[in-house]
Amino acid sequence: MFVGVDHGTRAIRFATTEGRCYVLPRAEASRLSTAEITQRVERGLEIEEVDLLALTYSMGDGITEIVRIEDAVNRGVIRQDGAGVHVGGGTRVFDAVREAGWPAILLPGIHRKSGTDPRMNVFSHGASPEKVGLAYRVYKDGVSSFIISDASSNVVTIGVVDGRIVGAIDAPIFAPGLLHGPLDVNAIRQVDSGKMSANQAFTAGGIVRKLGVDTLDDCDPDKKRRALETLALFAAMELSAMGVLLRDLGAAQPGLYLAGDPASLIAPRVSELLDRKVRPLASCDAALGGALIARDVYRGAESVLGVGVDERVRYDLLNTRRR
Repeated sequence: MFVGVDHGTRAIRFATTEGRCYVLPRAEASRLSTAEITQRVERGLEIEEVDLLALTYSMGDGITEIVRIEDAVNRGVIRQDGAGVHVGGGTRVFDAVREAGWPAILLPGIHRKSGTDPRMNVFSHGASPEKVGLAYRVYKDGVSSFIISDASSNVVTIGVVDGRIVGAIDAPIFAPGLLHGPLDVNAIRQVDSGKMSANQAFTAGGIVRKLGVDTLDDCDPDKKRRALETLALFAAMELSAMGVLLRDLGAAQPGLYLAGDPASLIAPRVSELLDRKVRPLASCDAALGGALIARDVYRGAESVLGVGVDERVRYDLLNTRRR
């Protein structure tokens, strides 16, 4: 069995290549022991044996290749205090996977050292590792050039040309999500005056937070409509912006996709704004993409969407296949 793990903002999703999916809220994961997490995943996915698991964790900016979990220094991140709210559930899941003894690989995020279009290197970070899984899900459907905007708590957009990731726009850079968003002039002033930290400004910078509520579920019908309309506008703008890069690289008409829990709600409006069909993806597609990566790496893939596979992974799996 091959398993993928999507380390999302509010939940951690586990999926198999057979299409089974199990969702564990991050806050809940933070309260469970590693053994309890393993038991829940085994029950939720009906696991008997894991051939290979592809794990994502946090920003993934400490690695540039797909590595064995045991070779990932500091869980594959430069620092633990990345942008966003630290809950602890993802860390607990990482430790659960390691302690379970399942063969596991860790996917990198997309960042300055990832080998994407060098013009994107003005930004230190482009996308967290689960976006690689999301992109692979679409690629395995036979689409070679495409853009995905993952528009939910955050908005993160990734571009792929001829099966290679060429760039990504991270949540603190452009479009606000429902919960988090980039720092505008007012936020910069509040940070400079010591009223809040930059991370606090980021986590309070989302659309519904600007409407005075904490989540989309807290919105009355009018605020919910305004929030989704705003999210659709910014997702459309970010898809369009990434389209400039792809067009310059020879992909004039890439496929357009939306991910995230609101994807199906805003896809018609985003399609209308762009005057092009924009397809929504399912909530477990990033985890499913991770499972597909695990399967293909197990079978000998040396790279995934332009992301290399560490030679220690290939050596281990070659020996496994020989036995």
